[in-house]
Amino acid sequence: MSWKLPLNQIGSGSTFIFGQQLETPRFKQTTLSVEQHPWLSEILDELDCRTAGSEANFAIQLDVEKQSETYRVKAKLRMIPKLECVRSLTEFRSDVITETEALYVKSAETPQGGEHEMSESELESYEHDGSGLMLSEFVTDLIYTSLPDFPLCQPECKGLCTECGCNLNDARECASKSKSQKDFDCPSLKYFQ
Repeated sequence: MSWKLPLNQIGSGSTFIFGQQLETPRFKQTTLSVEQHPWLSEILDELDCRTAGSEANFAIQLDVEKQSETYRVKAKLRMIPKLECVRSLTEFRSDVITETEALYVKSAETPQGGEHEMSESELESYEHDGSGLMLSEFVTDLIYTSLPDFPLCQPECKGLCTECGCNLNDARECASKSKSQKDFDCPSLKYFQ
C-alpha cells in the first residue's frame, strides 16, 4: 500500500503529522495514525520506532503547499531508530533529526526520452499525475536517507577483535593478546572454556 494524497485535500496548503507535533503548523493540521498507513508501519517496525505512548520515538511533519501546478513539500523528521554498529555489530539507538523539501511537478512537465542533464532541483523532485501526490515515496526516501551510512555505537568504537571476535569496547583484555588461556578476559571465548 501507499499514501496517495488527493490534490483536492490540499487546497492552498495543508500540514500532515505522524506522531507528536514538531513545530507550529503552517497550514490546517491533519494528524494521521500509523494504523491508517500500513506502508509506514512496516518501516517503523523495521527501525523499532513508535509514534504514540511512552515509547514514542518517531515524528514527522509535512507541510504541503500548492504553487500553480507544482506542490512544495517541506518535511521535518525526528526519530530514534535502533541501528546496528558497523564495527562492533551491537544494537544501539541514535537520535536523527532532519529537515528537507521536495517539489512535486506534473508528469507532463518532466522531459520524456533522450538524454537530459538533471539540475540539482530536479534531483529532489517527484512527479504527480494531476490527481494526487504519492507522499509515501517521499517519506520513505526521507527516512532511509536520514539514517547514518556507517552507524557507530560510540564515536571511538573499537569494533571486534579480528582474531577472537570479542567486542573490544567491552573486553578488559582481548584473548588474542594474552599468552595464557587463564588470562583470557574475552567474553566470547568464555563459552568455549
